[in-house]
Amino acid sequence: MPAAGPNRPSAFHVVGGQFDTVHREGAYRLRPDDPGSGGAQVLDLAPASGGFVEPAFPEAGAYPFVSHIMGDAERGAKGAFRVTD
Repeated sequence: MPAAGPNRPSAFHVVGGQFDTVHREGAYRLRPDDPGSGGAQVLDLAPASGGFVEPAFPEAGAYPFVSHIMGDAERGAKGAFRVTD
């Protein structure tokens, strides 16, 4: 997920889920096979930076995601992961 805008950051967040893998700017910050790792709730990126996450969901259901720029969410920049058993 790149933050490609010229002047606004992005903070990708999945409501109710956690990321067990976080890769940001060319390096892993969290990995599930690291005994000292935990979980993250957001991937924050400055403009023109990049990274990816792998979410872990505790159970079946719908998990909304937003960028924490709520004006963008009101204009449609939102979605949901649907997790089934």
